[in-house]
Amino acid sequence: MAELKNTFSWSFSAASDFEECRRKRYWAKYAMWGGWSKSASPVQRAAYRLSKMGNFHLLKGEAVEQAIMWVLRQKQIGKDETLDSAYQTVARPFLNDSWLASKNRLWEGDPKRYYCLLEHYYQRLTPESEKQVVDSVKDDITRCIDSFIKFVLPRLVHVKQAMELPIAVGGRGDPEHFTLGDIKIYAIPDYAYQESGRCYIYDWKSGRQREQHKQQLALYGMWANVKHGVKPEDIELSVQYLLEGMGEPVPFSDEVLVGVTEKIKSSVHDMAEYLVGGDIVQNLAVPREEWDMVAEPQICRNCAFYELCKPELGSSVEL
Repeated sequence: MAELKNTFSWSFSAASDFEECRRKRYWAKYAMWGGWSKSASPVQRAAYRLSKMGNFHLLKGEAVEQAIMWVLRQKQIGKDETLDSAYQTVARPFLNDSWLASKNRLWEGDPKRYYCLLEHYYQRLTPESEKQVVDSVKDDITRCIDSFIKFVLPRLVHVKQAMELPIAVGGRGDPEHFTLGDIKIYAIPDYAYQESGRCYIYDWKSGRQREQHKQQLALYGMWANVKHGVKPEDIELSVQYLLEGMGEPVPFSDEVLVGVTEKIKSSVHDMAEYLVGGDIVQNLAVPREEWDMVAEPQICRNCAFYELCKPELGSSVEL
């Protein structure tokens, strides 16, 4: 088997991590590489393991995603599902399995397969606060599923699977991507289909509204344009805030496409400054010490890699 190569890539989340804290990007992209190998160093192993860590917010989003896609698939074969059936059949088992795997530290043997929650790992919860979090997560998930069934599903009932654009997801090989020049760009829309020459892209959110979501949708528009050859004027983007029961169209045009392209190029340029010789082809990171740490308590508190930075942070960041 050929040796895996750590190729340079860009994604919206990678750019966000890089902007938030350079060191976080180092741990997530470079220090973790090879951490799955028996010959990996302790730091490599730790970085790899921590790179697979999730949190309650991500867990909630995954549960919602699985449940609503199940509802949609059931509808496509003529079966109407309810909020209760979606929660009990899909969301609840996923939550329970992930929760138990995290609590029982099953990820120690296989971090790629078993869920590890940041809140468990860093012992952020008391028994009382854990119950509050669990109740809140369940409430949010049921609200999101209910919102999807009532407001989004009716607009998708006519969509057949043959109309859908294939979207590769993580955990099943290389996630969905396209290339911009020599740059590999990861872009994973939640749902996309084509009808009468137009492309419709949906992104469903289980959290609150954020301005950056529009930029994320614009990247998905670029994906449709570059990978599937859809003209900008034939692309319709929509972000669905399921928790709030509302949707919002996101404009896309030639001008927006140019803006996304320039943003990616600018971000790649900044990232390249942390590579040896600025060479994204070789993609070799400069020494760890040159990747700046943000050292802000609120950011560090929510970072999976906190334990790796802690020796350098010392008492400057107390969580």
